[in-house]
Amino acid sequence: MLPAQLLRIRIKNNGKNIAPVFCEYSDSNNISELHLATNIIEEFEQALEKKEKKGVLAERISILESEYGHYKLVRGLYALIERRCIFTNMKNTTRINNTGNKASITSTIQPFNIRRELFEESSQRGFALTDIEKTKIMETVASRLGLSIQDMAQEMWSDMEDNMILSHIYKITPEQLIAWYNLSLMQTLLFNCTKLEFSVSGGSNWKRVLRDVKRLGLMYNLQQQQQQKEHGQTNDINSITNLAHCEVPQGNNAIIACSIDGPLSVFKLTDRYGTAIAKLLPSIVSAETWSIRAWIVRNTMSAGKKIYEFEMSNKESPLLLDPYHNQVKNNNLQRQDFSNYDTSSTSGYFDSSVEEKFASKFEQSANGWKLIREPDPLIVSDGKALIPDFMIEKYDKKIYLEIVGFWTKEYLENKIHKIKDVTTQYNNKIDFFIAINNDHYTAASSIDYRVKASNSNVLSTFIDRTHLILYKNDDVPIRGILEYLKSIELEIVEKHASHNYNKLLTELDHIITKGARNGVISIDEIARKYNIPVESTLRIIRSEQEKVKGKGYSNSNYIITGKYLILKSKAQELNLLLTGTSKLNDACLLLEKNDIPESCHMDLLDKLGFDIIWKGIDSSNATLQRKKL
Repeated sequence: MLPAQLLRIRIKNNGKNIAPVFCEYSDSNNISELHLATNIIEEFEQALEKKEKKGVLAERISILESEYGHYKLVRGLYALIERRCIFTNMKNTTRINNTGNKASITSTIQPFNIRRELFEESSQRGFALTDIEKTKIMETVASRLGLSIQDMAQEMWSDMEDNMILSHIYKITPEQLIAWYNLSLMQTLLFNCTKLEFSVSGGSNWKRVLRDVKRLGLMYNLQQQQQQKEHGQTNDINSITNLAHCEVPQGNNAIIACSIDGPLSVFKLTDRYGTAIAKLLPSIVSAETWSIRAWIVRNTMSAGKKIYEFEMSNKESPLLLDPYHNQVKNNNLQRQDFSNYDTSSTSGYFDSSVEEKFASKFEQSANGWKLIREPDPLIVSDGKALIPDFMIEKYDKKIYLEIVGFWTKEYLENKIHKIKDVTTQYNNKIDFFIAINNDHYTAASSIDYRVKASNSNVLSTFIDRTHLILYKNDDVPIRGILEYLKSIELEIVEKHASHNYNKLLTELDHIITKGARNGVISIDEIARKYNIPVESTLRIIRSEQEKVKGKGYSNSNYIITGKYLILKSKAQELNLLLTGTSKLNDACLLLEKNDIPESCHMDLLDKLGFDIIWKGIDSSNATLQRKKL
């Protein structure tokens, strides 16, 4: 944060909104601000090289203030760099040794000790009313301390702030300084907020932010809000509702928002609480997607205290510093190396080897479902969060998995309570698997077999027994989950196929009648048009082909190959063009020139009546041969 007197703000929308005056590195009109940041850094580097006093450096910075005409901006950048500096009163001085020779050493005599010696000597001799008496006192003390009079005079006040010497700077680039300045402006503005509301994307980000919320001693409440479908805007803050008796959030319309009451609304004006809210901001903006909305109290000349609104998101934010991920961030600009921050807390992707093993096995199953590590939170009735370990998603269907490793009776009871609470909030329409480490059922002395059976019975009252998984040796069985996903997928595919059967066939007939582009029809494009799974589209097309065969017709007027339909007329043309072609690579080149997608080449050649003769793994040696009738 910056000192409040250095905050630069702009009032907008007829006095409704407030925003800091940021440094916009990407704006060509503000190149001078980058130049200013560069100059200030160079002034500090020059002071370091010359071992200058802080007062001398401050005088040169004052010259920059007059040159640029922005006192608050210059002083704000100066204050931030100063925090990255080490100032000391230690310097090379000359001490006279016992032989009378001069030796250059580093003084270890503290300035306050020199002043004490001088004051004690002065009190013994009486007030020094003349320069001669003053000089005699200083000579006596200098001789006693083994210093020259000149060095003693300089050292005695060296611990005063203006006399401190710059001894080290933690390196920072001009871009990083501007990004840090912008973040500090936002933090200073939030110091006097009555309420802060924010949203981030991704369960890992939520987990980190909420952990920081608790660490900072803030009180929070999670809520769900719906995005308006038009223009991608969100509803007004007053329309946000709690999750009681709502549906499970589907698609991209549901947003989780976290509300934090500020110091002015809770304890009137509490500096510590306001500082805590400001300290939370870096954690929020470190997410890839974030938004904040705050209500700020400011004193005005005409109306006294007035509340302004401040809104910002990653889409319109200026250059900001992200200390959690060690980089400077803007929409499309990321620059590395801000090494003064510790990022070790974000280094691990998985919390345990159990989760990592499960994720690896699931990805290897190649089942088409997307596995998401730590999804957005599920909200408990008290406004707190439950962030499952995994979410499995396909066709807007979400299945959650929580893996419980080492546990105690109290821990498991608390976990059961939160899961039960969440399923109740969503009208029991949430799909939740829970995997419990069977090795630790007897890990605690207070837990025995009866507790194990009791916990299973309690869980099964709100989670289907097939969704309870007991595992050993850090290995979560995946077969039951995959079978369940397959059954869900078949159900969804059948449902969409039955609801869209006639509409899709009409669309397909229209495309064929009008003439498909180059004789190739993308099944993906048809599926996207009706917002249904590709598998459902294929199910409808294959079902119609079976009906055509059942009526005694030889076949339909297209060939299914991969996720494409090739018109029979196009296939016949290709068949003629392939006459005399003996090499696989030549055949594939011919198909490519005729707009056949590469993924269809092998399957189409097979359906056109060709066998591929492989001679090793090199396709350039493979040949084509007509199938024998």
